[in-house]
Amino acid sequence: MTESRQKGFGQEGLAGSLSRRALLRRSALFALSIPVVSAALAACRGGGGGGGGGAGGKITIEMSEYKFSPNTLTAAPGATVTVTLKNVGALQHDFHVDVVNVTSPLVDPGKSTDFSFTAPSQPGQYDFWCTVPGHKELGMVGKLTVQ
Repeated sequence: MTESRQKGFGQEGLAGSLSRRALLRRSALFALSIPVVSAALAACRGGGGGGGGGAGGKITIEMSEYKFSPNTLTAAPGATVTVTLKNVGALQHDFHVDVVNVTSPLVDPGKSTDFSFTAPSQPGQYDFWCTVPGHKELGMVGKLTVQ
């Protein structure tokens, strides 16, 4: 009798433990998939062309968690690129172009700022991103095409 109780209790405890583990696994999988799905959706939206600055034009980039919209810019070699950085998110964001080593000021939620930089003199594709810790890793990146 004691043996069957222990055996039964062990199985019930195991079943309860497995369902708890399964729930934790599902929760962890769900939590980890959110940034991946967000990045994929942002990539599917594309960048809508970003024209920007090659002919002295100005483009508005909306910044939110964790994306730029549009996430692509195009400029002529050596051109002055002017962007209006509009923070439509709930956290501070900025805009950094590594190849020319420029970073905008942090933009508070609900605020905008104009920011200018000189495009690289060599044609190519260059990355830009938000330097707030963790934002780049969560997909807040874009491409500057110089042509």
